[in-house]
Amino acid sequence: MNQSGYNRAVDVLPEGAALDDKYRVVRHLSSGGMGAVYEVEHKGLGKRLAAKLLKPELARREDLLERFRREARAASAIGHEHIIEVTDLGQTAHKVPFLVMELLSGQTLAALCKAERRLEPARAVHIARQILSALAAAHARGIVHRDLKPENVFLILRGGDPHFVKLLHFVI
Repeated sequence: MNQSGYNRAVDVLPEGAALDDKYRVVRHLSSGGMGAVYEVEHKGLGKRLAAKLLKPELARREDLLERFRREARAASAIGHEHIIEVTDLGQTAHKVPFLVMELLSGQTLAALCKAERRLEPARAVHIARQILSALAAAHARGIVHRDLKPENVFLILRGGDPHFVKLLHFVI
């Protein structure tokens, strides 16, 4: 493990690691070019959430650090049902920035398209309308999602709808 708490060999925080003394790492969910996402538990509330941590070496770049903060503020400010809800922004004891958001269970639109190869037109329209609703809300607040792709459209089960859209990863 390096100074940030990351295990460089696998680029993950260990189970049980603390984030800002408020959250406990439950498990690693995914990693990407900018960082990693974990399932975390709020220590006081016992609520399960997701935490996105910026890679420590990227956190030293002020432009990327500010972009990370803008992503958190933008997603939080829009307040739309089809945009991931961001609830907290902080940093670990080793100055690794993170944002906390709702924990989602489902699949990306990319995974659905790969598995099914072709969506029925009515289902595709249903998904597209939700994406457009989220984008309209963002645009109304002067925010543009610069990384819209099937991998950043997450489908969850909500209110009996197995294709309820949550838009992820606002790159401002």
